[in-house]
Amino acid sequence: MEQEQLNMSFLAQTTDVNYHGNVHGGKVMKWIDEAAYALAVRYARKNCVTKFVDDIEFLEAIHIGDLVYLTATLIRVGTTSMRIHVNVSSENLIEQVKKENCACDIVFVAIDKNGKKTNIKD
Repeated sequence: MEQEQLNMSFLAQTTDVNYHGNVHGGKVMKWIDEAAYALAVRYARKNCVTKFVDDIEFLEAIHIGDLVYLTATLIRVGTTSMRIHVNVSSENLIEQVKKENCACDIVFVAIDKNGKKTNIKD
């Protein structure tokens, strides 16, 4: 399997923060799911759904205005599922400080038009 990878980047917005002024963990989890979904669908060329999210540990906060980077990498392909590793990092553009925010593995399953799991390479 050749290495499949997808990169996304965007600025953290005021609508992304929690009551402490940091980007909400749930928002980060949504971004992880979206990046992994895009890679899974691009690879399988079929609709895919999230089956499992492995251990996620939030290491550093993301702040409003930080440039957020998500790198999704396909690490294993089965008959109907794909395991994807997603790394989240951010950069304070003014101070030019980069930090690793979190990472996790996420499993997606390819589905057919009826929502049933299907072989990836049919």
